[in-house]
Amino acid sequence: MTQALLDALNHNQFLSGGLSLMVVGAAVALLRKVPGQLWEFLQRRLTITVEVPDRDPAFRWLQVWLALQPYASRARDLSLSTTWVPAGAESDSAVVFDPDDSAATGASSRVRFLLSPAPGVHLMFYRGRIVVLHRSRRDLQNGNSRTFQENLSLRVLGGSRALVEQLLEEARRLACPKSPGVSVLTSRYESWETTSWQPRRPLESLVLADGTLEDLLADLKSFYESREWYVRRGIPHRRGYLLHGPPGNGKTTLVLAAAGELNLSVAVLSLSNRVLSDDALRGLVDALPPATLLLIEDVDCVFKTERATSDQTGVTLSGLLNALDGVSSREGRVLFLTTNHPERLDPALVRPGRVDRRVELPNATPDQGRRLYLWFYQGCGIAAEELESLARLFAGQVPPGKVCMAAIQEHLLRHRGAPEAAAHEVDFGDSPRDPSRGEAPSPMMAARDA
Repeated sequence: MTQALLDALNHNQFLSGGLSLMVVGAAVALLRKVPGQLWEFLQRRLTITVEVPDRDPAFRWLQVWLALQPYASRARDLSLSTTWVPAGAESDSAVVFDPDDSAATGASSRVRFLLSPAPGVHLMFYRGRIVVLHRSRRDLQNGNSRTFQENLSLRVLGGSRALVEQLLEEARRLACPKSPGVSVLTSRYESWETTSWQPRRPLESLVLADGTLEDLLADLKSFYESREWYVRRGIPHRRGYLLHGPPGNGKTTLVLAAAGELNLSVAVLSLSNRVLSDDALRGLVDALPPATLLLIEDVDCVFKTERATSDQTGVTLSGLLNALDGVSSREGRVLFLTTNHPERLDPALVRPGRVDRRVELPNATPDQGRRLYLWFYQGCGIAAEELESLARLFAGQVPPGKVCMAAIQEHLLRHRGAPEAAAHEVDFGDSPRDPSRGEAPSPMMAARDA
């Protein structure tokens, strides 16, 4: 049979020619793949490659690192991003451009403009090694909103994993200036970015009902120290708090103060954004940076009914619940919900397991007024006995449970240098003296100042 096939090939030119073309074509196709396969083989053997999506905190670190490289000063095609650094924090002048009046105003944070090479392929050196950085960007359409996602591919020629880790650690130190302040993050599609820094607030300045702050801090510390305990017992390592009470009594400020005391960041999530979908929400919660408290403010204003409509928000209640404690939700997450009207919340949102503790921040008591007065005017040159007497006089004019702490603070600010006038000319303005009167003007600002 083999001999017959050979005879046919010898006597049939069309068959032999077709077979020859097939063999030659296969050989050419194989040879064409060899350079690419060889290149991929050499890349795997001789380089270390790291992919960093923009939703990862390391993306921001590498942006800062890239902006500080000598290569960036020679680049002509640049990408601008704006961030904030605390006043007085360590930072490199090559990428920090302070407003002219930042020092004069004593601002708690400064604007930092990062001019880094634009998307494309960039070649530079790090510790004697060639580094190829590919920055790519693609547009995304989400309903009526258009945004983009970026990706950084870091390739080190002849390097090791240890060298890449050194580079990332160096980038982290450059991007995270040392400061006793609290970084506040907001969402951008499915990633987080630092938009401001809040100075670390002295705990003594947060005048709450006795034991409120201490109990919350003790509970948070116990949670962070008990990870192994949760794991051994098969309990999800998550914690939820509901802060409720009339506006202007320090709900947001309490979260910021706790974060400052425990060296944590705060990620503020706005559910009122109509372009935020359930999938994007889940991506944001999954991308929450470590050592970060998740804060959702005024949650009662988002889901006014059991089922959210498209006119209210793009996020559904079920989508929020799945993001917070669904199968894919991450461990170690701490959630703070704030509301002025806890009775309006869906029971499924605040059930045990999602909300572990409820902390009420009611309107001020006379004792809170006294303590805030003493905090304001300590060191003003008045004898301690006289100052205490003025504080008691002032406290006697604070109607129990009728005035929010923000209104008391505003009154004291109007008399910042006049403790006697503050005690004798008491006027709390248009403070909501009864929760039934509804929202105070700008409760967000009042809460942050209280």
